[in-house]
Amino acid sequence: MRIGRHDERGVTVIELLVATAIFALFVIIVDAVFFTANRSSKKAELAADVQQNARIAVERLTREIRESGSTVPSLIRVNNATPGHSAIVFKSARLRVNNAVFCLHVRTRAEPLFNEDCFDDFTGTDVAEPDYGSPPVFPLGSYTPIWQRRIVYYLVDTPDGLHTLHRRVDQLGSTDEALPDPGTLMSGGDVMASMVESFDVTLTGGEFRITLKVKGSQLVQGVAIPDQEILLPGTVLIRN
Repeated sequence: MRIGRHDERGVTVIELLVATAIFALFVIIVDAVFFTANRSSKKAELAADVQQNARIAVERLTREIRESGSTVPSLIRVNNATPGHSAIVFKSARLRVNNAVFCLHVRTRAEPLFNEDCFDDFTGTDVAEPDYGSPPVFPLGSYTPIWQRRIVYYLVDTPDGLHTLHRRVDQLGSTDEALPDPGTLMSGGDVMASMVESFDVTLTGGEFRITLKVKGSQLVQGVAIPDQEILLPGTVLIRN
């Protein structure tokens, strides 16, 4: 008696190629989905980093200008000779040795706001501490700032065709020292923002408007993410 043979036919080459093609197509689709998701995530992260980078610089600049609080040329000057490359210098009443101290012309030495360092922290010409007698002599008791430093913001070119925003701080020789053109002070200092495309400062009446435009680019799996552009305007109202 002969035992019947079952069908032992294997997979043909065509079937194998079709299965391989389907599997490869599936892998490509999955990879494309993950790549798109990863790219979108990186793009969002980059945009957030670029925005944060610029926002910190703008917030600090607007706060410091507001503390300066005057459009008087002896206290603040702007150079807009080159569009998109503004430079600004202004006086600050904060101590170099202790940035938490804001120097004011108070009425008496007994006041909590009095700080003797406000009168002897200068380089060059020392400022004599005023006589807190009775009655006090102006500007004692006026609570106006005792200017200590000058602060400069300006752009520096970088090899990528963009710029970095720098902040430079110099000690004043005296409270009434005249401010130079900020265009002559564009060296040194600390980097406040990178990947900057433009920096504009304009003054209309008693209002300063600061606009900082920054960009950023990055590679994801060898493919460049489109440049991210963040435009941050800041407005400062200056008292007369």
